[in-house]
Parts: sequence; structure tokens; C-alpha cells
Amino acid sequence: MYGALADSPLFSGINMEDARACLECSGAQDKLHPKGGQIFGEDDPPVRLYVLLEGSVTVLRHSSGGRRAVIARIDRPGELFGEVYVFLGRPGYGCSVEAESTARVLGIPCRFFYGTCEKNCSVHSRLIRNMLGIFARKAFFLSQRVALLSAGSLRRKLACLLLECRQADGSLRPAMNREQMAEYLGVTRPSLSRELAAMRAEGLLRMEGRSIRVPDAGALQDVYE
Repeated sequence: MYGALADSPLFSGINMEDARACLECSGAQDKLHPKGGQIFGEDDPPVRLYVLLEGSVTVLRHSSGGRRAVIARIDRPGELFGEVYVFLGRPGYGCSVEAESTARVLGIPCRFFYGTCEKNCSVHSRLIRNMLGIFARKAFFLSQRVALLSAGSLRRKLACLLLECRQADGSLRPAMNREQMAEYLGVTRPSLSRELAAMRAEGLLRMEGRSIRVPDAGALQDVYE
């Protein structure tokens, strides 16, 4: 567990011995969830925020018609989820989280972040400062998501997403499959497949098995602009 926490922005600048003591003080719970298992539902009271320790999870929202939309995929050990909702003062999370693979998560009671403990320890204060930094980065990510969804055509949305996920070698992270990418963009999978095939034919993308590579970021940037 502590290997994942060492990479978590929540525990940045905190040694693992101090982290262990803090978690014991907070009443945090370490749980393993099977693939497809629900970690929390949309109407569950938001009393804990979570840190991914192993595996991957998907953040979802369901429409009144039953259609599910993927808000985010989390697959990096140390990443947080559910943290925004625990401070909104609403009766439910407003989204659900499912284990995309077998996932081990750490649930930390939100009350632990409302103030420092009676010992007024510096580690507790550092955790709260780290949480503020996480919220700032989340706000930046959401502004990027809005830009993606308002990009216009499916091709421009795809170009925006691929540029955001492109690594230096042209590969993508996270490595979404077609169904996950379609859900993230809010389009049907056949529409996505047709556009990917057209972009591949034009040399904008390369398909290597099930993976996608972007050989020329400049050409894709021209599409987006």
C-alpha cells in the first residue's frame, strides 16, 4: 500500500512512517474490489474520499434513460477519486465508481480534512495543503475537458483527445479501447470507428493492433485548430 501512497499527490512531501500514523488516526479503510464491483454509487452519502492503490476504476454517470457516460478512468496508483464530492455538502456523490479491473482502494473519511487533529501535527496540515493543490489541478483538468467536448466535430474532438494523451513516442496514455473512447467523447462506437479509419487512411494515425499512435502531432494540431 505504501508504495502507491509514495506516488500520490496527497502524500507529497510526507514520509511513509508519518503517512501510516496519519491513516491510523483518520480511520482509513483499505479494501479490495472485484472487477465490475461498485466502490460507491451516485446516491451514496459522500463520507469518504479514495486513493487508488492497485488496478483501475471508472467514474460514471447514468442518465434518466439509463445511458451511462464515462467521466474519467483512473489507473495510476496514488490517484484520488471522490474527493470533490465530499466537500460539496450534497446528500450523494452524484456519480458512481466501478472497478474496471480488480482494484484495491483506500477510503479516507472526509472529516479528517476539516481541520487538524488535537495534536496539531505538521503532517496533518501538509495533507490539507496537498488537497488544495489537488483541487487546483482538478479545476484545470475540467477546463480541458470542457474544451474537448466543445471542440465541434467528432474529428476535432478526437484530435483534441489524442493530442492530450499523446506521449513523446507517439503512443497514448491512457490507452483507452474503442468503447471507452466512445463513451468518453459521448459518441457511438460505430461513429468513432469510421472516423478513426478515415484518419488512418489520411495518415493522421497509425493502428498497431488495438493501439493507436500519433506519428505527427503537428498534423493533428492542424485538424484541431
